[in-house]
Amino acid sequence: MPKKILIVDDDVETLRLVGLMLEREGYEISTSENGEHALEKIENDPPDLVLLDVMMPEMSGYDVARHLRAQTETKLIPIIMFTAKAQIDDKVKGLESGADAYLTKPTWPRELFAQVKVLLARAKTSQATSIAATGEHPSSRGLMIGVLSAKGGVGVSSISTNLGIALHKASNKSVLVSDFRPGSSDIGLDLGYSNPYNLAALLDKSPDKINANSIKNEMISHHSGIQLLLSPRRAKDAVYINEIDSFMAIAQHLPFSSDYIVLDLGPALPPLTQAVIDFCDEVIVVVEPTQTGIAQTKILLEDLFEMGIGEGRLRPVLVNRNRTGMQVNWHEVQEKIGQKIEAVFTPAPDLAFISNAQSNPMILQQPNSITAEQFRKLASEIAK
Repeated sequence: MPKKILIVDDDVETLRLVGLMLEREGYEISTSENGEHALEKIENDPPDLVLLDVMMPEMSGYDVARHLRAQTETKLIPIIMFTAKAQIDDKVKGLESGADAYLTKPTWPRELFAQVKVLLARAKTSQATSIAATGEHPSSRGLMIGVLSAKGGVGVSSISTNLGIALHKASNKSVLVSDFRPGSSDIGLDLGYSNPYNLAALLDKSPDKINANSIKNEMISHHSGIQLLLSPRRAKDAVYINEIDSFMAIAQHLPFSSDYIVLDLGPALPPLTQAVIDFCDEVIVVVEPTQTGIAQTKILLEDLFEMGIGEGRLRPVLVNRNRTGMQVNWHEVQEKIGQKIEAVFTPAPDLAFISNAQSNPMILQQPNSITAEQFRKLASEIAK
């Protein structure tokens, strides 16, 4: 059965053109020219997604979104605001009123299609599958943060571990740090676990046997207070990369295992990462401030946009690993990649070396260091 999309816009031509485009993609389309009529239609025949204009007479798109989010029956319906209002304040207001995504007119059809596809998939997961499998209401869902980079060796694993600890301390809530990198995981080694197999135990199960409870049974406790779910480290364990259905089942249920989940996805977008990244509520992109690193990151961001992972879910962070004037400053990096840099980590090679040697994360090794403060600041932004 095709998914139903309600388009709400006072411009008849927009209703016609956008409706036709989405119909060609296989969706069932209904339309409304004002907010009040839209709410009546939604009450009588709830759609799977609402594509909502902002500037409409009598009742704005902001008001429609707030109304939908306030009602138990409609609060989980995905909303895409599709409007000519392009200022950042407009976008913030739209997201704060309840929109899941905010697109400005005109937009590329493929970006619209990607956002529709992504939100429908997320809604299916959070509203239906997760409830059935876990017995938990979506309100108990934690926040899952993916961490990745355009290339290897730029600190993704270190960011994941230290951020997880910082989140736990900032929020006093449960935090799970995991990685989906069998055969090349660094987190386990960094924390002193020679070759953990708790994630492998889940991957050995059939996908329909994986749920929040089975995940919790495999989690191990770290002395910092966080929980861990780690990939096996031996080179031959890379074969688990092919267990994409099992990884997807794990990713689907991870948000019901903890208040915050930090997921090390490693470099680039291999098939495994492409399959699970949509389960992430936010994605941290680790940027190396070199010309090559910037160019590769820009390409990565373009690919993420095409997959429907837009700026509302992205948090680029800059990691300076060397004390050198040859690296590009963060203002220039921000301009080149076209995204706001959410955090800058200054070089701390001595601290990194000692932490690695003692299997003790930097934020614990020197809690009063600049690096620790930078992690706490990022964690505070996420935990707001």
